[in-house]
Amino acid sequence: MELYPSCVTCVLNNLLHVAERVLPDPDDQMALLREVMERTRPELRTCSSAPVLTGIGYSILREMSGVEDPFLEVKKEFNELMLGLEDRYQELVETVEQPVHAALVAAGSANLIDFGAFREIQSEKVMQILSHHLENTRLPSETFDSFLGLLQDRKELLILCDNCGEIVLDKILIRELKKSIPDLAVTCAVRGRPILNDATLEDAEAVGLDTLCRVVSSGSEIPGTIHSECNSSFQEIFLKSPVILAKGVGNFECADFNDERIFFLFIVKCRTLSENLKVPESTLVFQKGRGSLL
Repeated sequence: MELYPSCVTCVLNNLLHVAERVLPDPDDQMALLREVMERTRPELRTCSSAPVLTGIGYSILREMSGVEDPFLEVKKEFNELMLGLEDRYQELVETVEQPVHAALVAAGSANLIDFGAFREIQSEKVMQILSHHLENTRLPSETFDSFLGLLQDRKELLILCDNCGEIVLDKILIRELKKSIPDLAVTCAVRGRPILNDATLEDAEAVGLDTLCRVVSSGSEIPGTIHSECNSSFQEIFLKSPVILAKGVGNFECADFNDERIFFLFIVKCRTLSENLKVPESTLVFQKGRGSLL
């Protein structure tokens, strides 16, 4: 786990944006910010993470507003949007020379559907960026070969899912992986409670993810996965998984350092991460393991 100083103000700004949906009174919004700043103070250290701060803030927002899922309708909208495009992208992936590579690019590019990073997301823009990455992005060959080689050897994969809408493209990835490795066992883990537009069990079932693989709740109530703080059944799955695909920036920020089982797949969405990773914003990152960026 790692928290960067600039992430603190970003988390507060994003929480205020969410609060505007469910706490319209400026006095209530100010009270929210005061409480968030007080409760997050112990986590203002480099060994914490932005998802942890967001989780604390979201808990306070629920208490004050009584609203469990401020993004409920948005999540449904993007799940339905991507379901409507699923066949199109499935056909597109199947026509290329390396369908698994294309499916990884598609599933990673869909990480753009992130209401924690962006205040507004236009469906047309999402489609443009997906198409751009499918046409132009090549994943690091060494990382890609290592990922496939480990799956062929171990026959087991745990996917730490991220956002609604994005999980529809995860279905395409799972199909292509199983075509390539027919006896591959795939487990997808989703959040334990609504937070931002991250996928929960209800969302996974709504898009049919559970028809392709085992889907479990990690029990996580933050937009990331800290395995030691998840439910016991997920902790057991995590610790026994030989290969893990962690999707999204939140899972990257929360990850243990130097766990070589984990492959990270996400879009770089902010200047801080861009500078620390030394890649332009909007880059699709696919890497094995991680260390400190500080």
